[in-house]
This record gives sequence, structure tokens and C-alpha cells, in this order.
Amino acid sequence: MMSLRKGKQPRNYVEYLSQTFKITLLGAMVLTVVFTLNQLNFSQCFPIRTVRVYGIYHVNHQEVQRLLTPLVSRGFFTINVEYIRDQLLQMPWISDLYVRRVWPDQVEITIVEKKPAAKWNGKSLLSEAGELFIPKQEINQQDLPQFTGPEGQQIFMLRYFHNMNRLLWPLHVKISYLELTPFFTWKLTLNNGITMQIGHKDILTRLSHFVKVYPKIVGTHPLGVDYIDLRYSNGMAVRWKKEAIATT
Repeated sequence: MMSLRKGKQPRNYVEYLSQTFKITLLGAMVLTVVFTLNQLNFSQCFPIRTVRVYGIYHVNHQEVQRLLTPLVSRGFFTINVEYIRDQLLQMPWISDLYVRRVWPDQVEITIVEKKPAAKWNGKSLLSEAGELFIPKQEINQQDLPQFTGPEGQQIFMLRYFHNMNRLLWPLHVKISYLELTPFFTWKLTLNNGITMQIGHKDILTRLSHFVKVYPKIVGTHPLGVDYIDLRYSNGMAVRWKKEAIATT
């Protein structure tokens, strides 16, 4: 029995050496491949030849090109997609974006721009998502309403703005100016020129009542109205322009 065990030991030792040699050889091959890959210039072997950018409306094309040029000069495998995304997100107009590589030599970028909802305190733009931003270049802002309010209240004002406009829809008018005072009273101007004081209580209820009586009180003469006060609990006050009174 002892002689049999002694006979197996050399074979086990040879098998052990063989396995060790194979593992060492495989490790050396992996290191060689890694070293070789590190020495290759992928920017020369797989250069980016085409960059497609989608979704640009307000973002400055030249600024995007200037920012992207050095970032896509690397090769297909070494281009840093997340870094490109982080850099483009620094641009004021960009809300979100998606970057992807397309084999063998393309990069596609889809930009989601901020949608301006209003001008905020005469110096910023307010997006539909409630973000304040200042674009580097002026845009046509004639159709944007103007908001004036305390700092930090832009989302609160935007919510009321949409609710008020929904109530005003049957009159075919919109809010062109909305103000929330430091005392949290509301003032607004419609795009037909009518200015209104609403106060600080039951805002939507008072405005809804105004919409119901508008045809009887204002009718087809909105230009003759100088001012409407909705702060009364059981009614409203209308001040007419002098020329409108003289005409009637």
C-alpha cells in the first residue's frame, strides 16, 4: 500500500507544475495584451468622424461646436461620454441631454432644452420646470409674460399662473403680467390691457366669479376698462377710463 502511494506522488507533482505553468503563461499573455492595448493610439486607429447634435433651438450652435471639438478628438473607445454630458449641461439653455457612440466613428447627442414660461424680475428666464436661468444671448421674448415676485416663489407663482390662465380661457385672454407682492397679494394684467387687483385670499374663486360676470360688465369694451378690483367679498369694482365714460 505504501509503495502505491509513493508511486502517485511524482505524477501529482508534475500535474501541479503543469497547472502552475499554464496559469503563469495565461497571466503573462493577459499582461502583454493589456500593455499592447495601452500602447495603441486609439484616437488614430478609431477616430470620431461624425458628430450629430439634435434638439437645438435656442442653444448657440457655434458655442456647442467650440465645446465639442476638443472632447471628440479622442478615439471611439476612449471618448468620455459622461464628461461630454457634464460639460454641455453647464450651458444655460440645456435641461438634459443624451450622448451615445455609434459604431464605428460617430457620436450622437440629443439635447433637451429648457422651455421658457416667463421673464422673472426683469433679469432671468423662468422655465416650465421652475428653473431660473440667464441665457448668454437675448431671444425674442415678446410673447413671454412677465413675473414679479419674491425670490424663491417662482414655482408657486408658475402654478397659480397656469391655474389662472385656465380660468380665463373662456374669455380668450391670457395673463401678460403677474405680480406677487411681499405681502402675498396678487396683481395681474391681461393681454387686452385690463389690470386687476385680486388680494391674498380666495384667489381662484374671485377670478372665477370675474369670468362669469365679465360678459355683462366688460362685454366688448375691454379697452375702456382702466382697473378692476376683486378684493371685495361680494363683488368687484370697475374703474373706467375717462374717454370711455365720455363715450357712454
